[in-house]
Amino acid sequence: MTIDHVLISKSPGETRVALLSGAKLYGLSVARAGQGSIVGNIYLGRVEAVVKNLNAAFVNIGTGHDGFLGLAEIRSPGDSRDGGKGRGGAIGDYLNEGDAVLVQAGRDPIEDKGPKLTAHLTLAGVNLVLQPGQPGIHISRRIEDTDLRARLTAAIEGLCAEGDGFILRTAAATAKLESLEREAQTLAGRWHEIRLARANARAPKLLFSEPGPEIRVLRDLAADGIKKITVDDVQTLAEIKEFLETQAPGLLGGLELHKDKEPLFDAFDVEEQIDAALSARVALPGGGSIIIGQTPALTAIDVNAGGAGAGGAKEQTALDINIEAATEAARQIILRNISGLIVIDFLPIKDSARKGKVLDALRKSLAGDAMSPNVFGYTGTGLVEMTRRRQGLSLLHVLGGLDEVKEATEPVKSALTAALEAVRAVLRFGTGAAAVTLKASPDMIEALQAPGVGEAALKEAQDLLGVAITLDPAQDFATGQFDIITGNGG
Repeated sequence: MTIDHVLISKSPGETRVALLSGAKLYGLSVARAGQGSIVGNIYLGRVEAVVKNLNAAFVNIGTGHDGFLGLAEIRSPGDSRDGGKGRGGAIGDYLNEGDAVLVQAGRDPIEDKGPKLTAHLTLAGVNLVLQPGQPGIHISRRIEDTDLRARLTAAIEGLCAEGDGFILRTAAATAKLESLEREAQTLAGRWHEIRLARANARAPKLLFSEPGPEIRVLRDLAADGIKKITVDDVQTLAEIKEFLETQAPGLLGGLELHKDKEPLFDAFDVEEQIDAALSARVALPGGGSIIIGQTPALTAIDVNAGGAGAGGAKEQTALDINIEAATEAARQIILRNISGLIVIDFLPIKDSARKGKVLDALRKSLAGDAMSPNVFGYTGTGLVEMTRRRQGLSLLHVLGGLDEVKEATEPVKSALTAALEAVRAVLRFGTGAAAVTLKASPDMIEALQAPGVGEAALKEAQDLLGVAITLDPAQDFATGQFDIITGNGG
């Protein structure tokens, strides 16, 4: 799977970035005002508690949730503070309550869990990742040529400050030496600025913020064969162009502004695919389906033969359905950003060689996923077990919520998600009108009136239209249902 087209849509309250392979949606990032991911941000944190039995500390970084900093995330490789026992000591050997500590968010807070933190900092560019305080040169496994790896190592070694190291990303394989040198200097300068900010900061304090999703995605996928980048906002287009000119000029030729009246995500059938990604049931090409159930503890994916199993599902029929299911399950796992423990209940197969083909299809479809999925194989109960590294919230958490009462085939959207969709529709159909009324379900109206994302989105939409938007709660409307009434203002 190669991402060849990136769609970037800016609208009141949120920025959405869709990743397409052909016409299929393989990834969606959503950043809302005040609710964006903190992954990659660097903070000067204050240690609130050191918990010996967890060998971890809870650190206040000023976000409202104390972060979790484990022993492994503060201990340097080879560091031993345990009197020579070789186990690296205990958390109390490194931190005490009240200490200020420089940390980076590795995972967003979710529900009642705070963010996961690390003291092993990284600063990412298109070609390089600077690792302050972590000496050594590491090269992406996707760069397989031995001679090229040796040349890159030799070229970068001279750019490392004492005690620091670099990771060479896949894009470095085709980068010019001047580009690598320039990026190394940029990252070193960024680290210098962070250290200066730390010297004058009082914990808790944010010292460095990762760029928005539109820049972050392009930075991280620059080497992955992107052919087109389509943007529907002029200012965002200018910001992306400025970034590409200095960091990834090879992508500039594919950058374009979406000028059609039809909304960008509608023009490429992305809205429909987002709705499908919030549904528990996903149809397979051969007539079967998979049903995805997400809970805080794990995600279970059940494979159904459906019409494809009519007449008695033989081993070969089961294999065909399972391979389709493995391919689609992998896409949905990545698209929905499902992480943690995942179990898949494929159709029963007795033959071990056929089981191997199912596992091969699943692993192949997950190849290249940056979240390091690990497929363990079939368990004794016949389920396939896998894990996927957690980073950021799942799509269901961002756009909806975990609701066991919902029917399996019913998309789940929060009132805020539905309200922001209604605001986009108001901008589309209300432009030029002297008066605009949005009639919607009461919870959608409440979402637009609540301080935060909804209120800010409503104000931005009114500024763009040049008229006030009258909100009319309709008691008989369900979440997601709305009408737009325009008039001459008289």
